[in-house]
Amino acid sequence: MNASLHREPESQGFDDASWLLIGLCLLFLIAFQLAAPFAFAANGFAGSAAMIGLLWTTDRFYTRYRVRPAFAALVTSVMLIILFSIVGGILSYLVAAQGGALWDARLQRWDLALGFDWLGYARWVNDHPTLATLYRWAYVSMIPQLLVMVLALTATNRLREMRIAICAAILAGLAAVLLSGLTPAVGNYIHLNLGPGDLPNLRPAAAVVHYADLTGLRDGSLRLIDVTRIEGIITFPSYHSALGAIFIWGFAQLGRAGWAGMLWAGLMLLATPIDGAHYLVDVLAGIALAAAALIAAGRLVRRPWLRPVAKAAGDKAPLPAPSTLPA
Repeated sequence: MNASLHREPESQGFDDASWLLIGLCLLFLIAFQLAAPFAFAANGFAGSAAMIGLLWTTDRFYTRYRVRPAFAALVTSVMLIILFSIVGGILSYLVAAQGGALWDARLQRWDLALGFDWLGYARWVNDHPTLATLYRWAYVSMIPQLLVMVLALTATNRLREMRIAICAAILAGLAAVLLSGLTPAVGNYIHLNLGPGDLPNLRPAAAVVHYADLTGLRDGSLRLIDVTRIEGIITFPSYHSALGAIFIWGFAQLGRAGWAGMLWAGLMLLATPIDGAHYLVDVLAGIALAAAALIAAGRLVRRPWLRPVAKAAGDKAPLPAPSTLPA
């Protein structure tokens, strides 16, 4: 195959750093699994493996045979998103099982030190039901926002920016998972012992759904992981907030066409304390994590980290034909 078909303009970036980060996630996963083994439900992997296999085949086809760089980049990004959602989700469970004392009281104190009264904010949103509904829709639309951003950047041939966003999302996610093991928390609704009747106009998407799994991981009663029902169990730093900041950056690359996406992602950030039960410091830490990840990703995607290795392996001189080997 002509090597020129595999060459990609440096201005459009490379996916190599994202693949290496997925590999790093796997290494962490293996290390935690060796330290404290978990069992896995077999039913969760078949569908994911089939989807990844289909995406991989599609990517190879549009890279090697019917060359469509933009479409191949889109397929690769979707594949990376799926892979990290699985590997990162499993890793978050293994990390949570090793967590120490809960940090909720400390995080609450930090909020108050910043002048933020979470319960006052929640009551104000509860008094504005229309806003509460908007918040809920914005919060649960994280995956659609990600896909729309990726599609929009690909359609406008901003492949480098799309790769930066994906790489930053993976990097921020890995950092959030590892940090969450040092700062475990259950979130405001559980910490404050709030019930459905306390804020009747709020129907938060992630107020308590994570609590059973988090508790089971910490007390050892949950030792079987089903990848089809992994919950978001990270409180500090907020990965929802990190992704919201990355979405705002990604949509900003589209100019005026991205304003609606930026506003919706901003609404998701405002919704995160309510529908994600997060502390303000969770949100601020998530935004800071996203900023650092975007800066790092901007540098990482410039370089084809893996391709020189593959090229060196491909350029090795072939062995002599069997007939010429010495007896």
